[in-house]
Amino acid sequence: MGPTLPTSESLIRTARERSNRGIAERSANIVAESLDTDFVVIVGDGTLIPTRDAYLDAYRSQFADPSRLRYVRTPDIIEVSSSHPLASEQGHWTATLPDGTISYSGTYSAIWRRTPSGWKLRSELFVTLTQA
Repeated sequence: MGPTLPTSESLIRTARERSNRGIAERSANIVAESLDTDFVVIVGDGTLIPTRDAYLDAYRSQFADPSRLRYVRTPDIIEVSSSHPLASEQGHWTATLPDGTISYSGTYSAIWRRTPSGWKLRSELFVTLTQA
């Protein structure tokens, strides 16, 4: 019996973990790996960031600040479409200060799209539910 191929869900979870690691390591290049070319996001306060480049620029600015928040997104449910090259991710997120204190937290939804270069984020929607 040959090696087991990873499932779409496991590939998406791995991409999410790598993106979280990119944030922890202050690497916009690692964060960029998971984003599709037409990526859009609504961040926790309801602000629309309309392009992939604008999102990465926002991270670059945050990475330059030593007191910046560190974001971690944790998937709760990933469902892969049986009819389209898409997947849905639902989860929760935290924004932590350098001392480990959680500053904000909430929920998120994401759309992943299967591309020739793997699963890529098409869009994310974050909602801030708590503030310390």
